[in-house]
Amino acid sequence: MASIGQELKRERELRGISLKEIADFTKINIRFLRALEEDRLDILPEQFFTRGIIRTYAKYLGLEEQSVLNTYLEGLQAQETQETSNENKKPEVSKSPESHPKEKKISLLFALMVLAILALIIVMYFVFRKDESPPPDTPKMESITQNTQEKPITTPLITQEEPEIEQEELNIEITVQQDTWLEIFADQEMVDSGIKAPGERLQFKALQEFLIHIGNAGGITYTINGEEGIKFGEIGAVERDIQITLDNYRDFIEKKKEL
Repeated sequence: MASIGQELKRERELRGISLKEIADFTKINIRFLRALEEDRLDILPEQFFTRGIIRTYAKYLGLEEQSVLNTYLEGLQAQETQETSNENKKPEVSKSPESHPKEKKISLLFALMVLAILALIIVMYFVFRKDESPPPDTPKMESITQNTQEKPITTPLITQEEPEIEQEELNIEITVQQDTWLEIFADQEMVDSGIKAPGERLQFKALQEFLIHIGNAGGITYTINGEEGIKFGEIGAVERDIQITLDNYRDFIEKKKEL
């Protein structure tokens, strides 16, 4: 039995009409017309549009539209019935009898591998444990006592250690005699700055050095580590960068002693 596509193609060719002519007149894509004649339903659009194409095609050829459409629907229904029947005839997808033994073999092999690994771990544990050397025996208390009695106990001589010399530091005490501007750094950190009035006493400590700038060098007196120091300069003199360190602080004292 000829399909709907073959019937339409035969009627068209009997009338000597080309597909292009139908496409130009109906504005239907020639691709869809050719697919209809070749029964390529997968290329055609949805059924609703396919029915419209068939009606228009049949009408252009002068055929009875509904009759042609019914033939198409009957063929479509028969095709669906055939596909459903074929699906029902398909054997159920089930595991073949051979698959069960394969799964059992795989499970058995996996279990054997696990057991083998466990056995290897146990063997290695005992081997390494055997190789470990036993801890040395603790000498008995009796032998220790005996050795103690045999060897005379000598008491080390206790010598009086010399007291450690504390780290030396610098202590300066300044007495202001006249109005004097001072700027003092202890270990590179400013500790005081400003104009000092007569009668003020200033005390500072440093671990390494003092750096002093003074605007009236003869306007103060001072002591370093309790010893009186020489004057930094004359009254009204400006002295900068006076550096007193652990190494040279005695220079500021010894000069005064020589006077």
